Amino acid sequence: MVFPRKTRHFLRNRIVSCGVVLCLLAGLLSSCSRGSFSKKKIDVPEMARLLVDSLQDINGAELFYGKIPEEQRDGLTFSEYYEYISVLSEMMPSGSSVTSFEIVEGQEKEDLLSSMLISNSEEYDGMIRSSIPIRVETTGKRASGTPLYFYLQTNADGEVYLNHEWIRSCIDLYAFSVHYFEAYANKNLTDVIDLLPYTKTPEPLPQSRDVLKAKAKEMIRFYTHNVKSTSEYEMISIDATNLNYLQPEVLDTQFHTTTRNVLFRSDDNGEISVWDSIQNELKTVDLYLYYNGIRTVRIGEHAAPSQLANLFGTPITISCGPVVEVKPNGDEMRNILIRYDGFVITVYGTYQNEEEWDGRYMRFRIWDSSKARIGTEMDVMDSSWDILMRYPFADETGFVLEIESDGEVYVLEVDLDRVKANADGSYPVSQIVLEWKKS
Repeated sequence: MVFPRKTRHFLRNRIVSCGVVLCLLAGLLSSCSRGSFSKKKIDVPEMARLLVDSLQDINGAELFYGKIPEEQRDGLTFSEYYEYISVLSEMMPSGSSVTSFEIVEGQEKEDLLSSMLISNSEEYDGMIRSSIPIRVETTGKRASGTPLYFYLQTNADGEVYLNHEWIRSCIDLYAFSVHYFEAYANKNLTDVIDLLPYTKTPEPLPQSRDVLKAKAKEMIRFYTHNVKSTSEYEMISIDATNLNYLQPEVLDTQFHTTTRNVLFRSDDNGEISVWDSIQNELKTVDLYLYYNGIRTVRIGEHAAPSQLANLFGTPITISCGPVVEVKPNGDEMRNILIRYDGFVITVYGTYQNEEEWDGRYMRFRIWDSSKARIGTEMDVMDSSWDILMRYPFADETGFVLEIESDGEVYVLEVDLDRVKANADGSYPVSQIVLEWKKS
């Protein structure tokens, strides 16, 4: 068919117009297609709002997760996102809801980030320094009285995103803590023994199974009798390096209620350590000086020359120091040193001569005696492992133990020869000192 020129011109214009429209439509469709895979990037307030909304309604977490552009998720799956929100929700007071949130700036931000810097890894520290703290306000009050925070990260271009490594570390820390506390709740001795090497103590833990077993039993006893169930714990804070719990009602040695913290820490290699310190109190039986297996005198009790002569025989020397204190009645108080073979007894009191003095037993010091010992079990023939079998967490306090009794404080200090380690890895005891700390 042949069209007139005018008609062909009209049709050509229509075809061109249709082509333009089709091109525009194709561009639009292409743009829409690309948009389904690449959302517009969101800023810090919007990212924070999506996480807060997820905290407020965890059942809607998938919807909020879907609003985060893929390039701002850093490979984070929805499963990991949901798990992370579940961990953050553990910081919420029971039955509470979110009222508001705030992006933290200034000195508060600097203090928060500085407290996390525990490694020497430039990459890891860089991730911390690029973090943005978000403070969340809730209707309920936290037992610790501290604010609730979570953290977002920014990349080199200053764009906010969810750092996969950060979130994975938080999840792993929390999972480890659950396993840790469950071992004590279930009184699982085998699990607790396996967990002990994760705890950080001043003294390296020995490989002696007996010592580890003694430590584990002591920890289980403490958690059973002194600490409430895990449902009472409060997660104070969590980040890529630290997970901090508050145990709000813990019985101390005087049966008073106090609080304590348990800290889980992850380094840039993903290795987790635990700060969960308990202290052994000095046993009352160890307030006595034993000689040839027989109980003799008690630290802090009244002392007299005839008593010592009957118990230990004639001393090698008796000497006294200068006047330390003058009592209202005029008595001049001194430290009187009575020396025997390998041990010294110090009396705090008045001194006339070697046969005439009076006071209280202030210090027992044993450094080289096969006959004298503190309590029924501790002497200078022992090793650090022997002390740990009696006081499993003496290494937590540098082998210094104390007890308060009737308003008086008594302190036991075991000195170790750290130069000459034994073949089994323990250290020999070089000196034992038991002292009454006069008020």
